Amino acid sequence: MQPFPHALAWLAVAIPVGGALGGLAVLLVRWARLRRRAPADPEALLLSAVSGSLRERGELAATLGELRTVHERLLDALPMGLLWVDQHQRLAALNQRGCDLLGVRPGVVGLEAAFVLEPFPWLREALAGDPGPAHRLGAQGRRWRIQRIEAPDRIGALVQFEDVTEAELEDRRRQLRERFAELGEMTAGVAHQLKNGLAVLKGQGQLLKRAGHGASAEALLEETEDLERLVQRFLQWAKPLDPASEPLRLEEAVGQALVELKRRPVSQGRQLVTEGRGMATGDPVLLHQALVNLLENACQASPLGSRVLVRISEARLAILDEGPGLSEDTAIRMLRPFESGRPDGTGLGLPLALKWLNAQGADLRLVPRPEGGTCAEIRW
Repeated sequence: MQPFPHALAWLAVAIPVGGALGGLAVLLVRWARLRRRAPADPEALLLSAVSGSLRERGELAATLGELRTVHERLLDALPMGLLWVDQHQRLAALNQRGCDLLGVRPGVVGLEAAFVLEPFPWLREALAGDPGPAHRLGAQGRRWRIQRIEAPDRIGALVQFEDVTEAELEDRRRQLRERFAELGEMTAGVAHQLKNGLAVLKGQGQLLKRAGHGASAEALLEETEDLERLVQRFLQWAKPLDPASEPLRLEEAVGQALVELKRRPVSQGRQLVTEGRGMATGDPVLLHQALVNLLENACQASPLGSRVLVRISEARLAILDEGPGLSEDTAIRMLRPFESGRPDGTGLGLPLALKWLNAQGADLRLVPRPEGGTCAEIRW
């Protein structure tokens, strides 16, 4: 019974000893192989180190390139222009929206900022100013919202800018529509009351005329007729609209409006000219009424012997007069109800035209002409 336990004991000792001897043998073999190798070439070691460094730099450059691409895409996705001029007064960045707004190419990045921005003094002023809240200004016939952004001096100056011309026009149109609605309700009540009173006065005038008081009756009837025309304008103003929508040949609509206008004394002594052709979608009755009002206004503004030109193109009409012209503030004011530029005016001609055009999806703008006069521009 004892040999077996002894064998186990020897086995327990032999296995570790054998493992140790085996490990020693492996070490001796590897050492011998290393001794037989040739010494390493210093040039090969240097080339290996350089290769590793270049590989790491390449990977870093690729990462930086990806970050730059993402950065540029983020800037180009912004809905406003972003301009960056570095501390050396060079154009360091200009996103795609900024290029579109200024009408320049992306290749200007890296050039002298003073050279690139020479046509845009309002941008140069913003860059030279202090950081602060956004403000609005007019430049190059447009309205701009601009802001100098706070940035560390070592990176230069950042300016954010956007064209808010259409946004301001839409806000102005919205305010006019709200004012139109309020005044329409008030005007309807006043006009109906005046209409009833004028009917009584007109009847009394006719009775005076039959009774032989001709001069007094004529004066009363003339005043009554003038007031009736005014009341009719008030009722037109207050009338709710249900515009049609159909294809319109603009040259035909203009021609019909000119036929009616030529029957009125205001057109005498003025040359009425049309050019071009085009189509639009709208209400023929409302467009006719608006055109007659606008053409009458253009004739009233133009001196005798002058020309009123109607320029027609696709979804656009422009009525150009040769009058004294309007400032931008006056043009805005003239589109408000009861704001007349003439002592005998009602102040409803242009606002009614605007109301009729807005109802059919068109817009009206009064633009001063550089050569003098005003352009009443209709766009669908």
